[in-house]
Amino acid sequence: RHHFGFLLGDSGCNPAAPCCLRIIILMWLARPSPEDLVRNLTCAALELASIKEPNVRQTNNEPSVVMEENLKELKLILIGDAETDHDETRGARVAAAAVAQTNFAVGVVSCLDVLPLEVRKNAAHVFANLIRRPDGVAFAAVIVREPTILTSLTNAYKDDTADLALICGMMLRESARHEIVAKTILEAPVFWRFFTDFVRLKSFEVASDAFELLKVLLVGHCALAASFIRDNYEAFVLHYNLLLQSKNYVICRESVRLLGDLLLQRANFSTMMNYVSDRENLKILMNLLRSKKARIQIEAFHVFKVPFKILLEQFGFTHLGVCR
Repeated sequence: RHHFGFLLGDSGCNPAAPCCLRIIILMWLARPSPEDLVRNLTCAALELASIKEPNVRQTNNEPSVVMEENLKELKLILIGDAETDHDETRGARVAAAAVAQTNFAVGVVSCLDVLPLEVRKNAAHVFANLIRRPDGVAFAAVIVREPTILTSLTNAYKDDTADLALICGMMLRESARHEIVAKTILEAPVFWRFFTDFVRLKSFEVASDAFELLKVLLVGHCALAASFIRDNYEAFVLHYNLLLQSKNYVICRESVRLLGDLLLQRANFSTMMNYVSDRENLKILMNLLRSKKARIQIEAFHVFKVPFKILLEQFGFTHLGVCR
């Protein structure tokens, strides 16, 4: 008010300020604070999530409207739009409030399935921005501390809810870029469902999204993934070989490519040697080299060439022509 007093008509100031401009300034001063926006959104989300009957949740519009309005404001602060840049100062306050309001992330995730599509997208954009910020590790810690968040997001991988699955998948990928979140997902029982269920879904978009998340988990954090694979070697190889032997062309091709990325990382050297030293694993690779699909042959060759060269050298075939 001090800065805009001359427009508001305070004593000693210009009383001829245009009325409409004075109204705009008053509206600007009356804007809810970032803390209020987060608090209002949290309360509305928890109210909507507390309704157990699905039909009632779908028809209870009041909390949905409150969420829609507050999500629009939060998105404008954090991301901006075509006409307005994001507000970094207020954005930092939003991030701090989202961490302080411990039920904020839980509330937003728990009612994604009943929100209209556009509101759901805004919720995902706000969530992803909070996790991507330089201070996003604090929000990542909230996600890890509340196990229902990751459980709800991963359970969205279903054929019959593709729109929801893709939005939740994006939120999961952004979260998994933080090592503490990736570690939590890797160590959870749901991780093995990526091999047995999620990447095998009939919906191509959802299955591809799940595979992208699998790549983030296994390649995005080299040391973490290498340690996990060593500690769970037998279970990992068992599940991964099922993907390599899939009759689905896309699953097989992407699995071979990801295996190459994994085994050729320095952190996975011991895993690579263990893998290619196993007769059954070599059979699988040989069959992939004989595939009728050229792309699968090429990817299998890239997996095979480096460890095969090392094995030849270990057996005394050090001549360059023989190794080739």
